[in-house]
Amino acid sequence: MLKETKSDFINKQIDKYEYMGRMFDVHKILYEYAEYINKSNVLDITIKDGNVYFNFLSNGVQIKMVCIPYDVTSVPFTFLDFGAYDMEETRFLLDVVKENDVVLDIGANLGWYTLNWSKKLKDVKVFSFEPIPHIYDKFVQNLTLNGLQIKNAFNFGLSNVNSEVDFFFDTERCGASSMVNLRDRTSPTNVKCQVKRLDDVFPSLEVDKLDFIKCDVEGAEKLVFEGGIETITKYKPVIFSEMLRKWSKKFDYHPNDIIKLLSAIGYGCYIVKNNNLIKIESVTEETVETNFVFLNNNNNLHSEILLRYSNN
Repeated sequence: MLKETKSDFINKQIDKYEYMGRMFDVHKILYEYAEYINKSNVLDITIKDGNVYFNFLSNGVQIKMVCIPYDVTSVPFTFLDFGAYDMEETRFLLDVVKENDVVLDIGANLGWYTLNWSKKLKDVKVFSFEPIPHIYDKFVQNLTLNGLQIKNAFNFGLSNVNSEVDFFFDTERCGASSMVNLRDRTSPTNVKCQVKRLDDVFPSLEVDKLDFIKCDVEGAEKLVFEGGIETITKYKPVIFSEMLRKWSKKFDYHPNDIIKLLSAIGYGCYIVKNNNLIKIESVTEETVETNFVFLNNNNNLHSEILLRYSNN
């Protein structure tokens, strides 16, 4: 709109005052944004060097982010739309993860959870995995914007094989990018990405414990857990995972297959509802929740979490 209007003026298709009027119709949105974000958790929006920088207040810390301009569901746009991003989930994850914990952010996307943990907790160690190169580049930019190191941000995904695979990059909803064409787009962008098994990757991280796993990989969650079952069995981390029936179906399994897989090594499945952890035995057609917590029956710290989130 701006470029086209200026081109019309330069080419003498409109006069000076029509040009100024048409440009003002666009410029005035700046003041609408100023009013819209006033007294909200959006602290400021900065336009600089051809980019748009968002600065949010999240659970007492400032989070700076850039996003992919054409991604409708990008974290900054979602925050602008609703005044928060995954509010209940973010609060829970920040409460459960503690100082000195070792955390895996599997399917980091633009880094919302990695940024929140790393800004809130001084001594947490987060290892983040994002396979799509274009998304990963923005994620690294967000780490840098927040003064965080990038050495633990990896440009590969986790699965049940070590391989190079084709991902379907969803250019409208980048967070829906996956190893299958989730939304049946007629002309998706194919991107070759590396995936690795957690059981093969974890020793290279050079840590001696694993406290928490967040896994959101658009339907491929079961593959991640299959490729990391030895690591999970050994260290018994808290697991926070997305499980959508419509996405898992694309990978020829049901969320209950994940529950069964993790149950075999001592895990129970829970939902977070009204600041309570409620155990479920299975995902049914009536289940509306999409994020689930897995706690191990043989881990005392997990028992403490369950007690803290019971009957609040």
